[in-house]
Amino acid sequence: MLLLLTLSMQTVWSRPVARPDLATPTRQLPAGDVTLTHYIEAARRYSPLAKDRLNQIAIDEAETERLKVQYTRSRIELNGDLLFVPIITTDGGHTGFQPYGTSAGKYVGYDLGESSSYLHAGVQWTQPLLGKPAWQLAREQSAINQARAHNDIRLEEHQLVRAVTEQYLLCLLDLAQADFADSTALLLERQTATLKRLQQHGLARVSDLHLLEAERQANDQQRTAALQTYHTHLMELNLLCGLSDTSTVRLADLTITPTAPRLSETPSAFGERYRLDSLQAQATLRSYSLAYKPQLNVFVNSGFQTGAWQSWQRHFGWSAGLTLTWTLYDGHQMRYRRQQTERQLSTISTYGRQEELQRQTRLNECLAEVRRFDERRAAADKQIAAYDATLANYEKEIAAGLTSTLDYLTVLRTRIQAGRDRLLLLTNKQLALAAYNYWNW
Repeated sequence: MLLLLTLSMQTVWSRPVARPDLATPTRQLPAGDVTLTHYIEAARRYSPLAKDRLNQIAIDEAETERLKVQYTRSRIELNGDLLFVPIITTDGGHTGFQPYGTSAGKYVGYDLGESSSYLHAGVQWTQPLLGKPAWQLAREQSAINQARAHNDIRLEEHQLVRAVTEQYLLCLLDLAQADFADSTALLLERQTATLKRLQQHGLARVSDLHLLEAERQANDQQRTAALQTYHTHLMELNLLCGLSDTSTVRLADLTITPTAPRLSETPSAFGERYRLDSLQAQATLRSYSLAYKPQLNVFVNSGFQTGAWQSWQRHFGWSAGLTLTWTLYDGHQMRYRRQQTERQLSTISTYGRQEELQRQTRLNECLAEVRRFDERRAAADKQIAAYDATLANYEKEIAAGLTSTLDYLTVLRTRIQAGRDRLLLLTNKQLALAAYNYWNW
């Protein structure tokens, strides 16, 4: 979508004139141009995206190392079980309570043949033997996740650059409006001087001078409003770029040129996320299929295992062995999972094609907008030239006392409106080019 500007306030000169020095006391703007590059670099430097990028890299690297340890390195675990099975015995005609019953002839409590007290405690060392394929796949998935995260950050940064550029153009429009107000003020001052000379010879009325003075005051208000709006837009630009500066600086002029069209075989950066999503879906399917591969571990444990607590210290030992897990049949779940992945890939592909179609449409829309703005500017130039010729004739007639100042001011106001409309056309064209460069990426 293009950001098109519209104005409801009165407009001023659009005649190409040299911009007055914005560092003059009347402007109260310090000298020294600040370029768009300065703000873009600040936005990238102070944006949370920069910190996010560094953190994401560190997170992905740590996750990759964790997965490597999980699938290829051994682990040592401390484990233990302690079970109390209290019973009440009646052996020998004596009733007694055993908090951890192990054996008895007559008793009340759980059947000791089914459940009896025991103590199991020890340390176990386990080493995966077939974890390399799982580790390689986990590393591949981690690389895909890193690429997706980095691509998302690149898209956010690209959007940030566009937002900064558009805000910068708004500031330049405010400056241009103030400049044209200055050029209008010079024109009115010259015309006022002419009328004063005529009034001294009785060829002009005092009311004409009052009309010009009222027009000068209105023009000063327009200049003040433009500078105030410029300051507001500049502060918003600083906030967007993470800058805390509140001073009013001068921005350098900017001319945006369209970037070279992308080659048809070169994929767009906007479509990269769909390619990565497809890779992730395929890697997830391969990861799921690892459950159907043999899982073999070797283990060694050492500790205590006893049901006779009175002599638990004599039941210290160790054992070693292998554990094998191999899924042979699960009701064809893999087939259904593969169907799900195929549907997911189809959905991703559909969204990717739609994204590319929308991108091409936006590019064509931007180019069409640029052409229309050029056509409208050419028409505005012809209209302004006609107004300039008319005003030049009016100035001669006023100097000769042949026409009224009111007629001159009526044409001048229309000329000013046409000039400001032309300024707006130029800014909208710049915005359209900025949008074209955004989508041509």
